[in-house]
Amino acid sequence: MKEKASLRNFHGIIGLLVLLIAEICMFMQVEPFVSWFYPFAWWSYILIVDSIIYRIKGNSLIVSRTREFFLMVFWSTIIWLFFELINLSIKNWYYINVTNILWIRWIGYAISFGTVLPGIFETMELLESSGMYRTTSIKKITINAKWYIILFSLGMVCLISPIFFPKYCYPLVWGSLIFLLEPVIYKLEGRSLLREWERGNPEKFYLLLTAGLICGFLWEFWNFWASTKWIYTVPFFDEIKLFEMPLMGFLGFPPFAVECYVIYNFISLFRHGCGWEIDSYRVKPEKKVGKIIMVATSLVGCGFCLFMFQALDLQTVKSYSNILEEYKFISPTNLEKFRELNIFTSNDLLKRVETDEELRGVANKLSISPQKLDKWINWFELIQVKGIGWDNFLLLRKAEVDSLRKLAGQDPDVLFSKLKKINPDHSFVKDLPDKAMVKVWIMGARRISDQDD
Repeated sequence: MKEKASLRNFHGIIGLLVLLIAEICMFMQVEPFVSWFYPFAWWSYILIVDSIIYRIKGNSLIVSRTREFFLMVFWSTIIWLFFELINLSIKNWYYINVTNILWIRWIGYAISFGTVLPGIFETMELLESSGMYRTTSIKKITINAKWYIILFSLGMVCLISPIFFPKYCYPLVWGSLIFLLEPVIYKLEGRSLLREWERGNPEKFYLLLTAGLICGFLWEFWNFWASTKWIYTVPFFDEIKLFEMPLMGFLGFPPFAVECYVIYNFISLFRHGCGWEIDSYRVKPEKKVGKIIMVATSLVGCGFCLFMFQALDLQTVKSYSNILEEYKFISPTNLEKFRELNIFTSNDLLKRVETDEELRGVANKLSISPQKLDKWINWFELIQVKGIGWDNFLLLRKAEVDSLRKLAGQDPDVLFSKLKKINPDHSFVKDLPDKAMVKVWIMGARRISDQDD
């Protein structure tokens, strides 16, 4: 039995090896670990945590509830895309340096977003396995009809207000579905946190809050070092940051974990109470979801994913991979010479010209002047700041901002006004950057300039 268990628990070692390789290769700028670092890191983490849980309990999500795990990955993508749908209105984050090959990009969305629920729930189960909060208790409460009205009303306010007043009400998103769905789950006798509170047992709630904070830290830590990543444009709290996240933003991760748990419990209502936890997995094996419902749900879910992937491409992705073919000022002849030097991206070039001697050497091989190559390097450095990208770089050049130092010296309000005047009808750039994004660029340029000094 021990030998069999050991073989079944081999995935943790694989996860640890992949995570170490991904970390080393990412810092060494080795592809695909640079562009795909986030999914490498998170899938490794999920494997490692699941393996530890199995070692402690002899039962884990991946090993013992494999079908539920893959179903969770599917729902994880859909649930996160719901929040991406809201972000189309509140515009709190955007993605940069995404691959420009559509089918690879869309697969990348699914692989990355599929880690959200497993990451949170595996972390929660690990904490639960350690005995954390096992002896905690609170005063028992009595749930009645007034609770339903209050919670549902609060949920509607939290969900709708960020759409109409995104600048001020955006934090309410992270918790809205808790208030909306939890009373329904309780009323239909599903797996309810309210019922746990009614019994005076807050263990699950505390575990979720802690798991959310841990996952939030890891999300932001791994995102900070990645090339393909997200950038925040959160109003009011963007001056003090830990990694890319404004410090106050970390308060949103604990309720988000609770929200994910509640949403998944709501989905379980339509599966005869079957859930991902040990005591709810196959709770009613004699009752199964009909094939027609399964097929219909899959088709609707996949359709929503495709719709949102297209929306992300149009609205939330602000820059694509920095391959040299994207830059129109580089002639085909010079592109060929770059390939002969094994330089395919702007990152490759920046690594090759860290000294004046290296710059002159590369310029000589390209048969261009060092001054011209130096100008290109200044442009590349600007293009890469917080995912400015090619289109926005052209817009900044129109505003006479063509280097890091010039961008660092700008006032956000003044520069934003200039850009609006240059592109009043979106004829030059289809998606004019908003003021928050311009501020993020300037702050990023100032940090880089300060480091160089």
